[in-house]
Amino acid sequence: MGKKLQIIGTLEDYEEILKDVRSLLEKANIQAYKALDTLRVQTYWQMGERIARSEFCHKERADYGNRVVEKLSKDLGFQKRLIYRIVQFYKTYPFVSSLTKELSWSHYQELIVLDDPEERKFYEIQIIQNHWSVHQLRQEIQKRLYQRQIKESQIPILAPLPLQPLQPEQLVKSSYNFEFADLPEGYSERDLEECLMKNVAKLLLEFGHDFSLTGHQRKIVIDQQIHAVDIEFYHRGIPCILLVDLKIGSFKSEYVGQMNKYLNYYRENKMYPWEKPPIGIIICEYKGQEEVHYALGCLQNKIFVAEYKTKLPSEQEMQERLQQIRQPN
Repeated sequence: MGKKLQIIGTLEDYEEILKDVRSLLEKANIQAYKALDTLRVQTYWQMGERIARSEFCHKERADYGNRVVEKLSKDLGFQKRLIYRIVQFYKTYPFVSSLTKELSWSHYQELIVLDDPEERKFYEIQIIQNHWSVHQLRQEIQKRLYQRQIKESQIPILAPLPLQPLQPEQLVKSSYNFEFADLPEGYSERDLEECLMKNVAKLLLEFGHDFSLTGHQRKIVIDQQIHAVDIEFYHRGIPCILLVDLKIGSFKSEYVGQMNKYLNYYRENKMYPWEKPPIGIIICEYKGQEEVHYALGCLQNKIFVAEYKTKLPSEQEMQERLQQIRQPN
């Protein structure tokens, strides 16, 4: 009996160790992911400075800059559009001291198209203060938040905006980048889920700020039948539970009925009085616009359909490429 108690105690200790070690690894992955993007921003700024300096030295030749971009695109394997953005990035932020580590390269790509420096500064402050994702930034620019703030608000234009409750449409993306998932050939839905769970830190970064993972393969019982929800998130900006159903292949209308059932169960059995109704996201490889439109029509529950991508360059390949570019000429 004594040995049995000792074994149980040892197993409990191990679960605690496992939990702590996973937490450390997730924090390290987040730091590494941020460090990689910081490296990308710094390197692209250096690239932009080098190309712009060469253009200035040969400003008497009108086509010189375009010819340089053309050759760099071929020799480095970069898209010409990206190289032009890199040059525009440097010209928009000519002083490296004006860059901030809180802004990703994706954030800067949205900001460099803004001509007004004060407008750019306004959005920079909102990104940092409110932890805006790129998706949120793009939405606020499209809704002309800066211009409306000038006309309607008494708050100083460069002051951070107070945090406001979010709507589901503001936090759900149309496409998710799962390039970090090391998926085997001919992978299954369970393979996809397991790969995402092994990369929780990167998964949370992809979904955005204020998301927390509260479970996966969550079991619920309906009419004595056991069902499992693939991933369960919580978002404190709404606040509500968010359920994710992962599907390989194309979207099918029957996926909506399953998600709707899960949401009804959660609303009646797992929702606190102060929370908003749960939200569902069906993430598949491809979604037909008309199929989604008619499948979701007139539903009471909030259900969104998104795609995921896995065929992008790996982070290691990007890091190696950036390190090569950083070598002095």
